[in-house]
Amino acid sequence: MNINEMLKKAKRIQGEMEKDEQEIAKKQFLINKQGIDLTILGSRKITEIKINPALIDPDDPELLQDLIMLAVNEGLEEIEASYEEINSKYSGNGF
Repeated sequence: MNINEMLKKAKRIQGEMEKDEQEIAKKQFLINKQGIDLTILGSRKITEIKINPALIDPDDPELLQDLIMLAVNEGLEEIEASYEEINSKYSGNGF
């Protein structure tokens, strides 16, 4: 394979990878965590948080804080796994 063919292949692969990354950025990830419903985009922007009213206890705000934190972290982990899947899909192409 000559250098021009390699460059064309690299550019094509880069374009495909960018397209896949753009699709993930628009994708909605839905997380349900013990009464917390979280919608987060692949771009890592939270678009909605719904809280079951039974979780709102003025005497125990830490519980609600912890559940929200767990839901957000789970969403971010799912997004990261999606990006890692793309990276593994395109690694091993000789570049």
